[in-house]
Amino acid sequence: MLKNIRSVSLIELISTLMILSLIIMGIYNIESFSTAQVIDSDRRARVQNNLSYCLEHMGKYIEQANGDINNPPIEKLQTGYGFRVRVDFNSPQTPDKLNDDVWINYYLSGNTLQTSCTAIGTGSCNTYTQESLSNKILSDFSETVMPNNPTKGFYVFVDPLGNLVNIGLVGRFDPAKPVISGTTRSPNPQVEMKSKNISFSSSSH
Repeated sequence: MLKNIRSVSLIELISTLMILSLIIMGIYNIESFSTAQVIDSDRRARVQNNLSYCLEHMGKYIEQANGDINNPPIEKLQTGYGFRVRVDFNSPQTPDKLNDDVWINYYLSGNTLQTSCTAIGTGSCNTYTQESLSNKILSDFSETVMPNNPTKGFYVFVDPLGNLVNIGLVGRFDPAKPVISGTTRSPNPQVEMKSKNISFSSSSH
């Protein structure tokens, strides 16, 4: 006795394969997006921590700035992309004596924000270590307050009396490449940070 045997038609097979393909593609896209988001968050956090360290480093010495009305505690660099802070490294300190201080310099070289020390008169830089604070900064410098849509990496505006400085930093995970976001596996996020720093020097007024 013959039995009716129902086979799978070609159309049903193709339809099933298409549905499975769509499901697999959906899972892959979700996985790719999740991976990119994790990588983006990690790289963004690294750049943010790096820029935070730079601002903290500068803020620490700006708070210690020393000067008077004729010798501002904070100045923009005459040559170079940055600014400098007059600091008294003496022990005990001699705030009324300015020819034994040092200049702490902050300047941009390519994509690297650097710091160095320059002695004034009989001052000494022996206790200061020159270092590269960050290599994540966009190249180019501007002597203005950082705008809402910055295109440069280092913004510095020093008030005429040298008591206040506005600092803006723009960094990327790879500053030589454009911002990359979305579902790519190699995001290149941009982070922008700024601060307003005031010198508490008693001799600067």
